[in-house]
Amino acid sequence: MSLPGKVTTVKEKTAIVSVVPRTECKGCHACSGLAGEDGKAALREIEAIKGDFQVEPGDEVLLDLNPGEGSIAALLVFGLPMAAFFAGLFLAPGIATHLGIALTDLVRIISGFTCMAAAFGLLAIFSRSRHASRLSMKIIKKIDASELQNQSACQLRQPNSN
Repeated sequence: MSLPGKVTTVKEKTAIVSVVPRTECKGCHACSGLAGEDGKAALREIEAIKGDFQVEPGDEVLLDLNPGEGSIAALLVFGLPMAAFFAGLFLAPGIATHLGIALTDLVRIISGFTCMAAAFGLLAIFSRSRHASRLSMKIIKKIDASELQNQSACQLRQPNSN
């Protein structure tokens, strides 16, 4: 998903970009998280990695993720906690035996949620690492205002046909 926006602030390695998902976009729904609570387009600010681009406040840019990175991020945020919850359910008999308590449904649920909380803790630590920046939006192109008006509403980046 390519997302056009305007640079508002420039930092050393990143830039804050104001984006508004276009209301006419009815395609992949990848940008639906940027819409406001009532489903209407709302201004959002995203911190994007500058890369090799020299941008200034007011520049129009195009943001995107590398192919597959959105799937990896979704798997980490949603899949890891769910897997940890089920692992906690599976490990509950061993935990109950180790603690010397009877195995009940309540023990299983507490074990599941404890493992899920641990997974969220690991994700919080990971989000502050340098590896997490690889899953961030990046500036892929500095564009002219005339080019921005000619773009379609919501584009998926097409693979190179070489």
